[in-house]
Amino acid sequence: MEKKIAAWSPEIRKTLYFDAFEQAEGLKRIREVFVLRVYNWYRDGQSIIELTNDERMQFEDIFNKFLLYRGEIMYRRKKEGRRYKNYFVLVDDSYSKKDVNEWLLAERL
Repeated sequence: MEKKIAAWSPEIRKTLYFDAFEQAEGLKRIREVFVLRVYNWYRDGQSIIELTNDERMQFEDIFNKFLLYRGEIMYRRKKEGRRYKNYFVLVDDSYSKKDVNEWLLAERL
């Protein structure tokens, strides 16, 4: 997690991240955000999640619980009013590889 300056570039239609406010001069919607780099299972690569200060505190609480109890951290977005909010949920790792059975479809039919 890093603290960055985010700004919207209308020319390339993308959010750009900088270390200082001076680098974002001439861009729109300049704001201070926390950038969280995560592994995205669907894309099979890294993704970036922008967090506000409240969302960062909520993530840190969930991450501390993850360090104590293990499990899996799930990321969701909920629409509240006109904006989307980021939510993190700790899911219990309730099954192990012993619980998974291999079988062939031909055997079942």
